[in-house]
Amino acid sequence: MIRLSRLNGQLIAVNPDLITWIEVTPDTSLSLLNGDKVMVRETLDEVIDRVIAFRREASEHAHPPSKGVLDAIAARKDRMSDRVKPHTVPPGSRR
Repeated sequence: MIRLSRLNGQLIAVNPDLITWIEVTPDTSLSLLNGDKVMVRETLDEVIDRVIAFRREASEHAHPPSKGVLDAIAARKDRMSDRVKPHTVPPGSRR
């Protein structure tokens, strides 16, 4: 969640995944997926900077996939490579 402030100064937290677009008319207005609009004091660039910082922090704290998941991915790749064999032309033959 990112912290923003409404025009009246009330602090709010917004899930940045729900923001569809941001308008400046001249106040900054967030349009959310559910159709709601939220007017905030922050500028367009400040909101964007907070979303970027939120995403960076989230990616830094993301857990790597477990060994089981990595093994499943490797097994799937092995199965796929067994199915797709390159077509070979015998030596000396022409197409």
